[in-house]
Amino acid sequence: MDSDGRVHYGPRTCRMPASDDPPMPPPAPVAAPVAPPRGRRRGGYAKYAVLGVLGLLIAGIASTFRGSAMVYSKYVDEVVRPAERARWIGRTLRVEGLVVPASIEHRPGTRDFRFRVTRNHAELPVTYSGIVPDTFRDCAGVTVRGVLGQDGVFRSDEIVAKCPSKYEAATVVNGECIVGLAPEGPARRM
Repeated sequence: MDSDGRVHYGPRTCRMPASDDPPMPPPAPVAAPVAPPRGRRRGGYAKYAVLGVLGLLIAGIASTFRGSAMVYSKYVDEVVRPAERARWIGRTLRVEGLVVPASIEHRPGTRDFRFRVTRNHAELPVTYSGIVPDTFRDCAGVTVRGVLGQDGVFRSDEIVAKCPSKYEAATVVNGECIVGLAPEGPARRM
């Protein structure tokens, strides 16, 4: 304290009240601004996790399309044309046609089948190993999925036999499949 009643607090100087001066209230404490805690921000990694999950989802969908969903579907006569046959060799296809009458061969004790599929007088030999549908028989409409080999034989890994309606049912007449257009209407050869 100085002779004039001042008290020194470092760089600040305060005057002490005289005895006849009213007492001064103590200074109110000043709150320091609160800063957000340092470290990770909320949601910083969440957006990267969401992007990662979306990326995996897109990759999964793309691999599905690249696998079985992107399969060409053709008729027998489109696949066996000499100009087109080389284009389809080694590619996964679905081929649609009718089972040629008396062409189904089954080795007893196995699930191995050989048969031919026809449309518009074009035929395609098919091999298949597995369980065949109940409606698989002569002149049945079938869709086979598989790969056409260099030797011209279609190696199938799936057979879907169509259930014919009474308007599309095929019957064997003179060794050919005859498809009825209507119950009483004219028929056409396949």
